[in-house]
Amino acid sequence: MDADPTFLPPGSYALTWPLLGGLLLLALVVWAAVVWLAGRAPEELRRAPMPPSALAKARAEALAEIDEIERSVHSGARSARAGHHALSRTVRAFVAEVSGLDVETMTAADLRARGPQHLAALIETYYPSQFGSRESEPPSITTAAGAGREVVGGWS
Repeated sequence: MDADPTFLPPGSYALTWPLLGGLLLLALVVWAAVVWLAGRAPEELRRAPMPPSALAKARAEALAEIDEIERSVHSGARSARAGHHALSRTVRAFVAEVSGLDVETMTAADLRARGPQHLAALIETYYPSQFGSRESEPPSITTAAGAGREVVGGWS
């Protein structure tokens, strides 16, 4: 029998096409990884320094708040423990605002490792009055407020 001219036997595939398909898939995976990694937020955002006028305004607000906290403890409107908590919160908020660091949620160990050392030392002095077993004495707020004023006033 003669071969039918309309029927062609199956041919073999060349290695070129599967290889090109695999390389195309690999290129897509690499491209997706580059886009994903480039779009991630950096580990630590660096902020531009605050303008002097904004720094002066933030400093004045923090110092006024420290004065108010000290007055409220001395008048008896707030306990010394609550005053130390408020001082810590105020100083941390000021440093977070002017530096861009997330110091409001850092522990003392985190502050020692990554934060400003003078803030770490201040927060460590506040800890016994904030978390000690005995209620701190109202006169201790004067020393604590003075230390807070030094950190806020000396920040540049």
